[in-house]
Amino acid sequence: MRRLVPKMVLAATILALGACQQPDVGQPCNITWGTSPDVQQAPTPVSLFQSGGSDYFESGNTECENLVCIVSPVAPGGRYAASGYCSKPCVSNNDCFQSETGLVCRQMVLDPLFIAQLTPDLQQKYLGDVKFSSYCGVPK
Repeated sequence: MRRLVPKMVLAATILALGACQQPDVGQPCNITWGTSPDVQQAPTPVSLFQSGGSDYFESGNTECENLVCIVSPVAPGGRYAASGYCSKPCVSNNDCFQSETGLVCRQMVLDPLFIAQLTPDLQQKYLGDVKFSSYCGVPK
């Protein structure tokens, strides 16, 4: 019985540590644009802010546990001004760990005219099975 107690304590400790892991949401990521020399550089959060641009969304990004990377317009010096950030579908700010990440649950609008121009193969490649319209994002 005495041997069982330390093993139970060790198992409980490991489970407790797993529950305390930081959320993937808000971690830095980079949108991949391909490797062709004629592909333009991905926009930076600051350049999007300065040009009045919109969010860039990439599904299937392996840097993120939830496979979604977003680059949003952010003012210089802002929390997410250096790179994109990992996101996930959400229904409320609590899903975004708002107090830790500063991100809020908001609608990410995908341009329907652009999507209509894509072939089914390209839609699958770039959008995958995107079925949500609200994601954790920088507050507007």
